[in-house]
Amino acid sequence: MKRISSFSRSVFSLSLLLLLNTKPSSAADFSFERDPGLPVVNINVAFKVGAVADPTGKSGLTNFMGEMLLRGTKKHSKKKIELALDQMGAVLAFETRAESIILRGSVLSSQLEPYLSLLTEIITQPSFPPAEIEKLRSEISAGIQEELGHDGALGSRGFARYLFGGHPYGNPILGRIPDLKSLKQKDISQHYEKLIREPLLLVVGSGDAAESQIRQWTQSLGQTLAARVTQQTVSDTHWTVASPLPAEHKRLLIIDKPDRTQTQINLGQIGVKMTDPDYFKLYLGNHAVGGHSFSSILMQEIRVKRGWSYGANSAFRFGLQPRSWLVHLFPAAKDTPAALAYTLQILADLKANGITSDQFEFAKKSLINSAGFMYNTPSKRVENTLLEKTLSLPTGLMRSHAEKIASLKLVDVNTALKSFIQPDHLTIAVVGTAKDLKAPLAKAAGLSESAVDVKAYDAE
Repeated sequence: MKRISSFSRSVFSLSLLLLLNTKPSSAADFSFERDPGLPVVNINVAFKVGAVADPTGKSGLTNFMGEMLLRGTKKHSKKKIELALDQMGAVLAFETRAESIILRGSVLSSQLEPYLSLLTEIITQPSFPPAEIEKLRSEISAGIQEELGHDGALGSRGFARYLFGGHPYGNPILGRIPDLKSLKQKDISQHYEKLIREPLLLVVGSGDAAESQIRQWTQSLGQTLAARVTQQTVSDTHWTVASPLPAEHKRLLIIDKPDRTQTQINLGQIGVKMTDPDYFKLYLGNHAVGGHSFSSILMQEIRVKRGWSYGANSAFRFGLQPRSWLVHLFPAAKDTPAALAYTLQILADLKANGITSDQFEFAKKSLINSAGFMYNTPSKRVENTLLEKTLSLPTGLMRSHAEKIASLKLVDVNTALKSFIQPDHLTIAVVGTAKDLKAPLAKAAGLSESAVDVKAYDAE
């Protein structure tokens, strides 16, 4: 398979700080919104590093390590942890993102103290039991196999890997089965020591509790984590990843799966950061092109007028570096070449001519009217805070959408679209049957058959 660059994990760099203080202190990042509406407290304990930290040959290690936190401490087994949570009326789960990991939990406010005590134990005293490692290895491997059997997930996974090549943004969160088979307890323990550190700690929550109580617990947790650091210990305080390189030319991958009557088309390019000067212009432009509305260009042209795909949309994925801009549709196999060719033509027309005045006004009004729903509940405000803090965004960015969108002009949006969309440098990944689709898809994409990459759907 062709690669757009020689990226390796060497692009993954660490900014390191030697902690010399002998007396632990904590300035852990913290945000809590009191909400007495229900007798429940929601706590999210995050660390500002995610799947991009997976070492070479150990994809999925970050997720595996995080899941293992819930499977036993030095004092309690997985079964006893689950029993304690049940008795408190609490829930606790783990989530891995590209650049953050999050322990998400909720508890009755009357049980907050014992819950926070248990949460501290889970975070600071994991035991990584060998028996639980084997159980989790089996469960995650089964999840990956299930993912390979689901064409939508398979297409998303394959597109990311093809777009980013060896860049860490191409890491599958769950990992690859061969890598999971090689993980040992020592790998998990060492990764825990690298990631679960006080400088990376972030606590965000809401609910029926005093802010001072959650702040005090956060500081105590931070101090406990900081106490593990000695003068001889290097602590990771900031994890960075290089900006991914754009494709040098248009390219097409067929993820070959037998007997497909429906395909998954994912096509796109490297995106932008949310701090990019053109972010709001492209955000509005994308809504007009493929936002979740029957009035978007893709839905009108691909579904409504031609009936090629039940859905057709486009979206950005964001990170500390530019991630992706993706167009997704899922036509019948017989309609796939025509749907791909016409979508490519739509993007070429957008680069040349932009969106119309009517399309601009529709997108602008729609986004302004819906902006309030981005922060109208405590849970949404918590998610906004997590996003802003883990991606180093300006505080309040999510609340500013209506104001920023209202100030945009059509000419500025079209100028941004013209500069951003690169029809001759798109990455295209199609889940389908290669023997039936290779020639017609090559023609639709304007490529020679020999330039088309083909990969078996179950190849790791």
